Amino acid sequence: MEKILVPIDGSDNSLKALKYAEDMAKKFDSQIILVNIQKPVFYEGLDPEPLSKDKETETIQEKANDVINEGLRVLEGSGLSIKVEFDPDIILGDPAEQILFLIDREDVGLVVMGSQGLSPLRRYFVGSVSSKVMQHSPKPVLIIK
Repeated sequence: MEKILVPIDGSDNSLKALKYAEDMAKKFDSQIILVNIQKPVFYEGLDPEPLSKDKETETIQEKANDVINEGLRVLEGSGLSIKVEFDPDIILGDPAEQILFLIDREDVGLVVMGSQGLSPLRRYFVGSVSSKVMQHSPKPVLIIK
């Protein structure tokens, strides 16, 4: 298992998943690929005002950077090979679709991600990112609660 993909969103479960991935990467001498995917933002503030594409991309990259930096702090001193995915075409979009794209593009051996913890009603109507990835991934997916 050369590569482990770890999508994080800054939640406790995603950071817990990152710690599991760190332990596995140490045991198998694997590289961790770290990514945060943001859904597009169309409005900001109380008085909706359309954002320009440049402003939207800047805001999304700032949010992604904050989450990734938090993940890098978790891995600090681990000595692992870490690749961070910052491509704006990847970090912006439907999280499940982008994760599935990265699984294929990076030829990862494993995906480790946190569960969202949705209510049963919301899970029924929209599903969770982790469920969608698990159902459609050609590679093993480890979901951490």
